[in-house]
Amino acid sequence: MEQVECIVDSGSQIVAMSEEVCHELKIKYDPSVILNMQSANGCLNPSLSLARNIPCTISDLTLYLQIHIIHNLAYDILLGRPFNVLTSSNIKTYPDGNTVLTITDPNSGDVLAIPTFAHGEHQQPTKAANL
Repeated sequence: MEQVECIVDSGSQIVAMSEEVCHELKIKYDPSVILNMQSANGCLNPSLSLARNIPCTISDLTLYLQIHIIHNLAYDILLGRPFNVLTSSNIKTYPDGNTVLTITDPNSGDVLAIPTFAHGEHQQPTKAANL
């Protein structure tokens, strides 16, 4: 299973994936569904397509997401409001700067707390952290 870095952005109205990551993961998509996206700087850019019901696994939770494929994205995957709503997500930042994302499995109600890291700083957990 391939690991991909995700950015959580509650200000985004979509879940998006870079075209490069989409091709690396060999994800099929529907090129007839195009969305004109307005970025934070006001530019309008069309999406390339929509990938439907893509299984995304976080720990032991698998979610099926509708992901817009975007050319030249600055990140691998952007988890916007649809992700937040589906998982009833919560973000808590502590005084020391550590941030934890808490999500709820929409089917079982199980809750997962996921430590986060700054963009590009991910390190593989040690064996002890995998317990």
